Amino acid sequence: MTHPDDRIPLGEDPDGYDDGPDLGPDEHDADLLDGTWEQKYYAGRVRTRDWNSIGAGLGLLVLLGLVVPLVLVLFR
Repeated sequence: MTHPDDRIPLGEDPDGYDDGPDLGPDEHDADLLDGTWEQKYYAGRVRTRDWNSIGAGLGLLVLLGLVVPLVLVLFR
């Protein structure tokens, strides 16, 4: 025997919120559908951040902040 809350209601919003009617794709979805987003992104016209490089740069700054004072104290 299953509890009624264990079932997923089909055709209904499981959270009980009604978002209104589905009006189809918006402007962002239309860009995804026709491929213009990919053209802009891969052409280099969309600026993105490379978080791996930013993290590596910050890591190097922290490492240098630890090593440089140690070297200065040792060779004083």
